[in-house]
Amino acid sequence: MNISFAPLRRDAVDYLSRHIGVDYHYGVPFELPNWLCVTGRTDEGELAGVVACEFKTWFDAQFSIAVTDSRWISRRVLRAYFIALFSQAVRLTAYVDTGNKRALRQMKTLGFVYEGFCRLGINGTRDAYTFGMLKEDCRYLPGYAGGTTRTLEIDHGQGTETARSVRHS
Repeated sequence: MNISFAPLRRDAVDYLSRHIGVDYHYGVPFELPNWLCVTGRTDEGELAGVVACEFKTWFDAQFSIAVTDSRWISRRVLRAYFIALFSQAVRLTAYVDTGNKRALRQMKTLGFVYEGFCRLGINGTRDAYTFGMLKEDCRYLPGYAGGTTRTLEIDHGQGTETARSVRHS
């Protein structure tokens, strides 16, 4: 596997758009300081996954991920990526289509915390679950001590599910 933290190439933008269902072809270069991206490719050059974070404000980055071959996204890659992200962001936010079961599992696996339900939150056309991550919740960072959340039952209009959500002191 080959890993790159360079700005996304056209084929990676196409891949991300296709797998997430959000059109990222609006002409903005995927470069710092507005974006932090990582791309995984097989030894043959085929895309295995893309992670892209857009810094929407001085404290928040919007997290997007598409993975077809999970072998590229090792703990080492995640650690490097989250260290870089949290050197700039206070929090990460992810919007996941309510019908995308694989992405919902990825959010849990990565350690994101369910924060709510956003009507028409994806492109103004699809409902989304909102997930967030704070630095102290990130299990890939050095010194991780178990996070700052507790488990709640949340009724979000689509049924009730267990979610780690409320930050407490």
